[in-house]
Amino acid sequence: MPRSGALLSIEQRIGISTHFLPATHGESIHDAIRMVAEAGFAGFEIVPSLDQAQIGYPANIANVGIDLFEAQPEDIAQLKRSLGAFRWVTVHAPHIGWNQASVNRHLRRLTWEYYDRCLEFAAEIGAVALSYHLGGPTPGYIRPESDRLELNLAYAEHILPLARQAGIPVGYEAGRLDELKWVADRLPGWGINLDIGHAYMYAHTDERFLAYIDEFAGSEARANRIVEIHHNGVNHYWGQYMEHQPPHMNNTIDFQGVYERLRDTSYAGPIVCEIQGNDIAQVIRHCQESKDMIAGIWRGTLRMRERWYLPA
Repeated sequence: MPRSGALLSIEQRIGISTHFLPATHGESIHDAIRMVAEAGFAGFEIVPSLDQAQIGYPANIANVGIDLFEAQPEDIAQLKRSLGAFRWVTVHAPHIGWNQASVNRHLRRLTWEYYDRCLEFAAEIGAVALSYHLGGPTPGYIRPESDRLELNLAYAEHILPLARQAGIPVGYEAGRLDELKWVADRLPGWGINLDIGHAYMYAHTDERFLAYIDEFAGSEARANRIVEIHHNGVNHYWGQYMEHQPPHMNNTIDFQGVYERLRDTSYAGPIVCEIQGNDIAQVIRHCQESKDMIAGIWRGTLRMRERWYLPA
């Protein structure tokens, strides 16, 4: 973690993402920053968008955020001042409606432009990591998978030298392991955002999940290639998965094994909670539960008997 490195305690390395901070009561991003900081979290992740949402009834409620095409320099300056409440921040590029691997060349160009702006924004606010989603298929247009992977590689090749100049580790979020590895094998220095929930949903087993850690943190070739962790639980029911669950609802991920393996590979980067809640206050409670669990496992004071966490 470039700003503070291994000097941070495990508790200080855990933060919360705006990706699951819905503006249920009309909150702004500055309100969310204040609430998360007052709850004792040392880190914060910004998804720079006003058009991301996950939860709400009867319609989704947009998450707090900022639009980089619309924001003025004074808006970013004010946001940077607010972010001074934290020891570190990260940036996670938005993905709803964006696709750097789209068949549509105009959408690709627009996505590249916005994603480049995400890097500029990350540098402006002093972010310690930057991650993107892999570009996906285009509905209604069938093409070889290799075409999509090549387009994802092309953007990674474009942005990596710029990120290096800014001193910001960068990578794609998990994702299928074979796709992440395909890009990383062709681009030394490219990393991953290890979203634990997403990776488990692709891997299906503990052994296959741990292959992500072994591939990107457990070998010399991939040393320190995990640029950040996205923490969330997964609930398996009726043969389907629901990710972004609080630890007490998890029944899929072996959190004990996951965080012991990360600790033993000397992972020292940010751990960002992406956990559902009906409003910001509830999300913070779920993330506090996660922080307590992760810190207990990391320090060796917690031995979980089940895959779900039982708060004291």
